[in-house]
Amino acid sequence: MSDLKRYSLIEDHMKREFLLLQGRGCVWKKCAFCDYYKDVSDDPFSVNKDVIDRIEGKFGVVDVINSGSIFEMDDMSMSYLRDKLVQKNVKTLWCESHWLYRDRLDEIRKYFDGINVKFRIGVETFDEDMRRRWNKGIPGEVTAEDIGKYFDGACLLVCVEGQTKDMILEDIDTAYRNFEYFSVNVFMENSCQLKRDEDLVRWFADEIAPELEKYSNIEVLINNTDLGVG
Repeated sequence: MSDLKRYSLIEDHMKREFLLLQGRGCVWKKCAFCDYYKDVSDDPFSVNKDVIDRIEGKFGVVDVINSGSIFEMDDMSMSYLRDKLVQKNVKTLWCESHWLYRDRLDEIRKYFDGINVKFRIGVETFDEDMRRRWNKGIPGEVTAEDIGKYFDGACLLVCVEGQTKDMILEDIDTAYRNFEYFSVNVFMENSCQLKRDEDLVRWFADEIAPELEKYSNIEVLINNTDLGVG
């Protein structure tokens, strides 16, 4: 995946520098909709160094994703990232983590001591049945309130076959009530078997997305490269 764009400067909504780094591989790797875990190599630092070097510190906020969890980054990339954040006087770091790491988040906070670390989770949906069908690895009994105790932000996935308008609207409302920031991502078909619902896509793009765009703490991704990486 050497052709991926890995750096973006986001100047609306939540202003930040956005980095797509390469990890050692997602340990979960079971989500029914995801093939991002293929973005791995034997030497991720050789990919990540040039991306990290692009950090300017312009907004004081850096957002790092790595097709998995921050815990799955290699040591050299983590150390280089930490040094660069300090050098550029970055105050806030956003990163992602799977639910299974929820009790280890303080390890990352301590590693980036002096920087305000915020965690985002790819919850995708709060619907118990759909989350089970998508094999998210978050038990059905876990509520949005439970997740919000650990994570500051969330990612939602919408317009997948099997979802309904009411389900999507309920997920958005739930995320709004429980997280300081969240993104709503329209599903893009990939090598997985899951299919998207084109009727839902048209409805969402025409009626829902324009309203969500009015909120500074909500990002809408009609395409998965809308934030400039991928």
